[in-house]
Amino acid sequence: ESEKCYKSGMYLKDNGAGLGTVTYIVPDSLEFAGLGHGICESESGRLTPISRGSVVNVGIDGVVKGLCGTPGELKGHFKSGKCGSLLQNTDCGVFGVLASLPEGLPSEPLYLGLRDDVNEGRAYIWSTLEGCTPKKYEIEISNIDRSATAGKCFTVKVTDKNLIATSGGIVQGMSGSPIIQNGKLVGAVTHVLVNDPTTGYGIFIENMLDAAA
Repeated sequence: ESEKCYKSGMYLKDNGAGLGTVTYIVPDSLEFAGLGHGICESESGRLTPISRGSVVNVGIDGVVKGLCGTPGELKGHFKSGKCGSLLQNTDCGVFGVLASLPEGLPSEPLYLGLRDDVNEGRAYIWSTLEGCTPKKYEIEISNIDRSATAGKCFTVKVTDKNLIATSGGIVQGMSGSPIIQNGKLVGAVTHVLVNDPTTGYGIFIENMLDAAA
């Protein structure tokens, strides 16, 4: 005002880094998907445009336990060397290509379960809460919205006592954890309720596949 002229300002952020979970890998093409939701700008909440990113392996060092009103998080460190490229950031997850198949994958591929295959009741997730080894934890699926096209398609309730004791339930960094029901990959964990860390949301795997097409 003192100079009697208009001026423009600009907020510039040219890089970022974070920890998330891979949902699936296509062995033949090495394509992968993760998170189940997009990477968003922290101030505006808008989807962050990404031209390209690097994928690196992570070792989990510990867990900050989720409490009512305070979301927890996985603590980890990035390992040296690039193991893939991030190519897409969408409302239904991030997508890219790996350089090679990681060690420790299941010996047999999983069948896909579409939205009509998802039922209320018992299921389980695969998540890594220590080191580099994923483990299986039991959950309950409820409140299924078969018309949902984004990341909140059904409710996920953690019932596994070991997971609740370790992390309090769902914490930041677990987004993308694959959800298996009746031997099929049906979706991924996407969000946690801040006031109840044992409860969150999941996305249909069908929605992630559509976003990757």
